[in-house]
Amino acid sequence: MTTKKQTPAGAGGGRKNNVKSKSSRKTTTANRPETQARRGFTLPKLKPWRKPVDGAALLDDLAAIFRRYLDLPKGAAEAMALWVMFTHAFDAAEVSPRLAITSPTLRCGKTTSLTILGGLVARPVQASNVTPAVVFRMIDSDWPTLLIDEADTFLTQNGELRGILNSGHTRAMASVMRCVGDEHEPRQFSTWSPVAIAKIRELPATLSDRAIEIKMRRRRRDQNGERFHQGHAGDLEILARKAARWAGDNLAALKGSDPEIPSELHDRAADNWRPLLAIADLSGGDWPEKARRVALLLSAETEPPLAVQILAAIQGVFAKRTQDKISSAKLCCEIRDVDEGLDLTQNRLARELKPFGIRPSALRIGNKTPRGYMVADFEDAFARYLPPPPKCNTETNDVNQ
Repeated sequence: MTTKKQTPAGAGGGRKNNVKSKSSRKTTTANRPETQARRGFTLPKLKPWRKPVDGAALLDDLAAIFRRYLDLPKGAAEAMALWVMFTHAFDAAEVSPRLAITSPTLRCGKTTSLTILGGLVARPVQASNVTPAVVFRMIDSDWPTLLIDEADTFLTQNGELRGILNSGHTRAMASVMRCVGDEHEPRQFSTWSPVAIAKIRELPATLSDRAIEIKMRRRRRDQNGERFHQGHAGDLEILARKAARWAGDNLAALKGSDPEIPSELHDRAADNWRPLLAIADLSGGDWPEKARRVALLLSAETEPPLAVQILAAIQGVFAKRTQDKISSAKLCCEIRDVDEGLDLTQNRLARELKPFGIRPSALRIGNKTPRGYMVADFEDAFARYLPPPPKCNTETNDVNQ
């Protein structure tokens, strides 16, 4: 029997990418319950709630569930509630923010968080270790909500897996290419799926930038808290069914939504929060305002990356100088004067500036020819990555190096 290929989700199609045509999707062998059981997992079938659901009340109940069993930082319960709703309304989204559940050490509630999420999200698949091939094949055939635990044991050193998880951040780019079959025929696999990742310490930078991070903490000994166990699963199922009903009733409205994004969020954070803010706006109540407060609390950029901090310090250095050139050694010293936290060697400075296309060169300064930088080397980077700088006097009569 021959099969007909279709355009994958990452190439502009829908989320249901498979070798078989969309019309035959429901009857593919991979998705039959008996086949899923043989593979060792079965995606649960969730029956939507029988009556229309008040979105604001449901979000309140979801946030309360997370607060009931977890010791969370401010805003985390609300963010997790919105993300649960997002998984049920996933077909309306163009961006899939990863939910990062991190902690400084063991026993902070990460696994419990994923267990609770597993009872609430759409089509959950939970794993404490996973290979790249499993991820893209499972997403391509079953489009689950993937809940990855213990990521500190295998993710950081696995560049291929990071690339796959990164690729699924936007619908337009959510695909990977692999060779399949005896003839090694190229095929495109969809990576378009909601993903939550639990890890000790932070995620790798590229993945963290695509995530909404929940920073877990260990419960204090003098704090009382209710432990979650499987006897509470029925409470979760009711909320999951209500989320499925709300999403089904509001999917068309979400597809056409364009929520207002707080200006304090940088571009990637704005993308991450857009589908969640759309859900909050449509849910009503106090959630539109609450969701934006939470977005700023969890995702507003409070400290720029190191390379941008260095650029800002260099801008300050040139603002105080009358010459448009400076040696690398002198620049390192003056950066330290501007920002005591930036103690750089010349080699480290060069490495941090290289991604901006800035490299040291031989300069004529007085009767010496050290390696260094011209102010013109930084003008493009200043304009792209920093607020408008103060005017810099670039007269060239100061040779006191």
